Amino acid sequence: MRFQAASCLTLWLCLPAPHVAAQRVQVGSTPYPTVTDERLQHPDAGDWLMYRRTYDGSGFSPLRQITASNIGKLSLAWSFNTDLVEAHETTPIVNHGRMFITTPGNNVIALDAKTGTQLWRYVKQYPEGLFQLHPTNRGVALYGDRVYMATTDCELVALDAPTGKEAWTVPIDDYKTGCYATLAPLAARGKILVGYSGGEFGVRGSLSAFDAETGKRIWRTYTVPAPDEPGGATWRGDSYKRGGGSIWITGVFDPESNITYWGTGNPAPWVADDRPGDNLYTNSTLALDLDTGTLKGYHQYTPHDSWDWDEVSGPLLIDTEIDGKLVKTATHAGRNGYLWILDRNQ
Repeated sequence: MRFQAASCLTLWLCLPAPHVAAQRVQVGSTPYPTVTDERLQHPDAGDWLMYRRTYDGSGFSPLRQITASNIGKLSLAWSFNTDLVEAHETTPIVNHGRMFITTPGNNVIALDAKTGTQLWRYVKQYPEGLFQLHPTNRGVALYGDRVYMATTDCELVALDAPTGKEAWTVPIDDYKTGCYATLAPLAARGKILVGYSGGEFGVRGSLSAFDAETGKRIWRTYTVPAPDEPGGATWRGDSYKRGGGSIWITGVFDPESNITYWGTGNPAPWVADDRPGDNLYTNSTLALDLDTGTLKGYHQYTPHDSWDWDEVSGPLLIDTEIDGKLVKTATHAGRNGYLWILDRNQ
């Protein structure tokens, strides 16, 4: 099923086009600003270098030019037509005036953020026989001089940021199993972290870290444990192999502890009677060591879910005053109707 985008959208989405590695426009002579770990941790006010802008997941811009008193005077500066007609969920990523967006159909488009001029466009073709629930793509990650996109056919693509030229492509998993990627990757300390969708098709969810330079997989942690792993007893027989728990929203990262936090989706199948037990680690927030992928802790919001209560959004990493003391917390608004405030030190 395809959904037509509303006509009021400034960024317009569509069907896949033929592969165009770069339709390039030279904009001045300004070199591309390399995205370092320092810049990711402390972005300039005018930059939006990752999905939620900062590692704590706040999604907050410190810019003060637009206020309650002048917002009514804003007018359209430019618009850009992607020539696509489909639902659009990308978060524009901005690095010193260069904007990167994604579209359904595995498109990455680089724009001049001041003028809306297209700098280049990359399109990755679908393989034969691909089936997915929807071709949503939520954005890219930036690291070094590269742009990273997770694709509908469950691959991770690295592009040269100034030109759009493909550097490498590696599989996250086999799309023929039912997995497809919709999230924006997360870049941290030389690694690109990415999960995938497909819980509704009975995939076994996982999070992987890839080397940002080479594309080599560094580690992979499954969200549904095998029988001989902690939590494995919450699944019957070999049902863990198709247990869901997919990761389809970008996680967050605490540089101080070197722990990254990710939310997981619903268990599979939807009929809960077919999977007795708590079904760990679905509908959970997972705390993982960035270097190894080791599970350091978790909180499951809805054991044995039968309502499709995915908890995939990454928590907010904030300091919360509790009993007069500041506590490092992971705060999550759950689909089960509760606001959860978790102690990250526990």
